[in-house]
Amino acid sequence: MMILPAYEPPSDRRASVAVGLAPIFVAVVFTLIASGMIAFDTGVAIFLACTVWVVYEMLDYQRAVDAYYQQCMRGAPAWREVDALAQSTGADGSDFVRSLVDAGRGLLPDHSRL
Repeated sequence: MMILPAYEPPSDRRASVAVGLAPIFVAVVFTLIASGMIAFDTGVAIFLACTVWVVYEMLDYQRAVDAYYQQCMRGAPAWREVDALAQSTGADGSDFVRSLVDAGRGLLPDHSRL
């Protein structure tokens, strides 16, 4: 019997904070530019910094999600292979597939290896 490890999905908290706060910062900065309290160049620099912050956090979150899915795929390769499942039950591959079909279950094609 195979027991899979407990996988910890990545947190999107930092990306959510960046996406939520950056527009507020930009709105406040442009309000300060319109009121003449800060220079236009400073406002544009803050806008660019907020843009870089959001892009960085979103890319970091995407890297974490990709690593999580890769860990899941590597952690359970036997679940994805009919031959490995058949060997674990001690049956031939065709007998194993036939037993799944007879039980009312089906095999879905594996499109991750295209």
